[in-house]
Amino acid sequence: MTEPCSDQAQAIRPIDRHSVHQICSGQVVLNLSTAVKELVENSIDAGATNIEIKLKESGAELVEVSDNGKGVEKGNFEGLTLKHHTSKLQEFSDLIHVETFGFRGEALSSLCALSDLSVVTCHESAKVGTRLVFDHDGRLTQKSPHPRQQGTTVTLQHLFSTLPVRHKEFQRNIKKEYAKMVQILQAYCIISTGVRITCTNQMGQGRRSPVLCTSGSHSLKDNIGAVFGPKQLQSLIP
Repeated sequence: MTEPCSDQAQAIRPIDRHSVHQICSGQVVLNLSTAVKELVENSIDAGATNIEIKLKESGAELVEVSDNGKGVEKGNFEGLTLKHHTSKLQEFSDLIHVETFGFRGEALSSLCALSDLSVVTCHESAKVGTRLVFDHDGRLTQKSPHPRQQGTTVTLQHLFSTLPVRHKEFQRNIKKEYAKMVQILQAYCIISTGVRITCTNQMGQGRRSPVLCTSGSHSLKDNIGAVFGPKQLQSLIP
């Protein structure tokens, strides 16, 4: 029989800010597919025409999304991963004019809380790229020059490692998580006309295996064929 909780444990007290951030971040990024979706959407919002997703161990060890978008300006480095920091709106009424996938400023902040996150970016106005490393609270801890063409690469290592129970569940169900992620990615491949999207996965020390690839066509029909193959395309109703 367990002992009753002490009066101190039963007292109503505020949760510390770090714990609140971790708990709420787990409600924004629910699984592997959400993490990949948020990064792909950021790339599309940045005007990318080429997006490359690299996974290790089906995403359990590493998720990396690279693009050739506009890149991040130097003045935005500090606020890039802070909670509710966004360039898309300043007040509630701005929502009516939002035309991007992301606008709340929660995705990168939440991913910081749930993984080891780093960014390599080169803005269209910059001569050299910059590597940025953030802590779990979204604060910039390291900044150094790094060779890169225009665009941004976001790397997540050990997703959900800061939430032990979630991490264990994630690893146990990694095949289901991976399959769900592929389905979500297929949908973005189809609707993202004019954007070349590729995804590869590396298991152990083996070679990278292609998961899917589109050519960057402006035709939905071409994208469907690239994702599902020409036979499936022929069976579509005109």
